Amino acid sequence: MIIVRSHSWPRPWQALLNGCVIVFSLFITPAWADDTIHHALSVRLLPDAGHIEVVDVLTPPTGRAAPLDFSLAASFTPVAEGARLQRLDGNSSERFRHYRLTPETGGRPLTLRYSGRIDPGPAHAEHGMPRAALDAEGVFLDGASGWYPRFGDRPMRFSLSVEAPAGWSVISQGRRDSALSWTATAPQDDIYLLAGPYQRHAAAHGAVELEVYLRSDDAALAGRYLGVMGQYIDLYSALIGDYPYPKFAVVENRWQTGYGMPSFTLLGAQVMRLPFILHSSLPHEILHNWWGNGVWVDARGGNWSEGLTAYLADHLIDEARGQGAEYRRKLLERYAAFAAEGRDLPLRDFVSRHSDASQAVGYGKTLMLFHMLRRHMGDADFVAALRTLWQQHRFSAASFDTVRQVFADTSPAGRVADLWLDRAGAPAIKIKHLIVSPGADGHHVLQLTVRQTQRGAAYPLRVPVAVQVADSPTVHRFDLVFNGKEARLRQSFASAPLRVDVDPDYDIFRLLDPAERPASLARVFGAQRQWLVLPTRAPVDALAAWRALAQAWAQRYDNVKLVMDDALDALPDDDAVWILGWDNRWREAAASRLSAKGQHIDADGLRIGDTTYPRSEHTAVLLDADNTRAPLGWIAATDPADIAALARKLPHYGSAGRLVFARGSGVNQRKDALPVARSPLRRVIGAVDPGPPPPHGSALADQSGVTLRFD
Repeated sequence: MIIVRSHSWPRPWQALLNGCVIVFSLFITPAWADDTIHHALSVRLLPDAGHIEVVDVLTPPTGRAAPLDFSLAASFTPVAEGARLQRLDGNSSERFRHYRLTPETGGRPLTLRYSGRIDPGPAHAEHGMPRAALDAEGVFLDGASGWYPRFGDRPMRFSLSVEAPAGWSVISQGRRDSALSWTATAPQDDIYLLAGPYQRHAAAHGAVELEVYLRSDDAALAGRYLGVMGQYIDLYSALIGDYPYPKFAVVENRWQTGYGMPSFTLLGAQVMRLPFILHSSLPHEILHNWWGNGVWVDARGGNWSEGLTAYLADHLIDEARGQGAEYRRKLLERYAAFAAEGRDLPLRDFVSRHSDASQAVGYGKTLMLFHMLRRHMGDADFVAALRTLWQQHRFSAASFDTVRQVFADTSPAGRVADLWLDRAGAPAIKIKHLIVSPGADGHHVLQLTVRQTQRGAAYPLRVPVAVQVADSPTVHRFDLVFNGKEARLRQSFASAPLRVDVDPDYDIFRLLDPAERPASLARVFGAQRQWLVLPTRAPVDALAAWRALAQAWAQRYDNVKLVMDDALDALPDDDAVWILGWDNRWREAAASRLSAKGQHIDADGLRIGDTTYPRSEHTAVLLDADNTRAPLGWIAATDPADIAALARKLPHYGSAGRLVFARGSGVNQRKDALPVARSPLRRVIGAVDPGPPPPHGSALADQSGVTLRFD
């Protein structure tokens, strides 16, 4: 299953400026509130012919009589009324052509008429969705298709009326006036036109209309979405400010996407039927109406929106469930697996996700930056900064520096050092010195020194430390403040310290020590090299499926090496290795590494604990649990359809160390994270280990007064 989070498609002028088509773009529109152009669009769709006819009545900015330059898809030849139209770019093979409109009379509406076919562009490598769609199954058009005239980076308001085939509905941002017409009164940075044979379900939630548009009608599914959408709108309205649109809609897509547009989200048919989407992708896309589609991103200085949205959606939901530390640990594992060792980039250079490494930085590192800011500032000031950012910059563009200044103006603790934005890499920490010695009055004096071990300058950090002592359930918590490469703690306790944990809840962005990283799929996928060992003895159709899996992974990861099992005299010692299939000649040789405590493999299947999983009924993924060795994994599958399903699924299970699926249906039946036996940032001082300290903190969601339900 492909779940892609990107928010808006590329703009025509961005593609031209960059000399290429950017697969994902993120809002780099400066705000000129008094320079808005109004489009009154009348559209006729002829889907069977892939044809569109448009009449656009344009109202220039108030009092504007100067020439206006715009771009339009090269397949259209516009005709102007009320203005002189001049072609600017001569003969060109580019996707867009450029024109100048010189009004005959200042301030009067102008009319453009044009028609033609829409170029669908290339299909996306992951989910197959083209850049644009206009065919008998439906329509998806935005600025990347050039279907409407775009006047540089000026914001727009619009009305949209569409003639479409009988039984079709039209979807756009803003207010629904009828099944075929929409109005957007707030400034927009793009205009979306979706159409198709949708079944609409709706419910009122205060002043906001909640909608679900389904290509295959399912009243129960629509009801589940309508039942939870309102709580997330209420949550973010209370935290940040009023929801900025008159509706929010979930729209079913024929491609397996997860896109967030102004006032709606476009979810693939399979994606939206996954039960966890209601409390993961859905709140993420709703929140993008504030960050990304409300406050736009000036990505020339880095895209801050994805990390902040992930922090206040995906992370916040897990935090509300008491799983915030686990979420952050997995995030740091992904960074170590995919972006460490020179594969990352500065935050200022992140525009959109195009690889696992860029996602680990643009989403993960940015998320952790906001988490550290929140810890430094406190919840009240952090929420105040969010509200200020919204109040001052809604429907305008904000750079990373603008966002950073809002937090700094709210609180001195909200200042962000330049190196967090301008420098690739991450801090790494280790315990340099720890000793407990007798003190006055029978007390125990703990002295702790923690050092940053990364190359280059020190990062400004506040590293949490938890100390547990004898005869007390209280966990003593401190912050080590770094002004250089080392920070020290000296503390006296009435009872003997038993255990010290440095950053036990993964509250700082850092490079995990290898010993902190459990065996996981991400560790195999992100290795410097991963060998895929194909089974020579597999049936022809199964071997073809394994080759297709290898090809798909080679397109996603740049470290894949293929080898047939009969071409090896021994398994590589220093690289990650996948043993593919039950028929692989190396399966039995690898079984000793794959058999861990409570896990056994034989010719008929596998046993985990007290549960047996016969190979006739299950597929499985097992990893060597010893994280001190190069990663080794085995994919236990035989049927070509199951292999194809695993090829799609497994990259989305990066934190898992063991997986079991039902044969045929592909339903996940078991997902385990493997434990870490020890951590170099944990020291047990007493004779008895009291166990890890309980997680600290409370959910930021509590600040809103909205009670989240996870029914």
